[in-house]
Amino acid sequence: MLAVDPSRQGTGLGRLMVEAAENHCRQRGCTWMDISVLSLRPELLPFYRKLGYVETSTEEFHPSSPLKSGFECHSIVMSKRL
Repeated sequence: MLAVDPSRQGTGLGRLMVEAAENHCRQRGCTWMDISVLSLRPELLPFYRKLGYVETSTEEFHPSSPLKSGFECHSIVMSKRL
């Protein structure tokens, strides 16, 4: 899970955390990175696209507690070659 406090968004902190995670995986021999973005947060898709991720599939989302009535959610899988 990755999150940046709304008051710190737009400062480059999210990009730094993603880059650190990618570097960590590269150093361990990974060649691809997959992330899941919740459909309830469509504003995140352009952020990850700017970092080189592309949508590759969708998956069912299993929340740890029930969603509010009337809300539906799924995961959007995005991938990037490292």
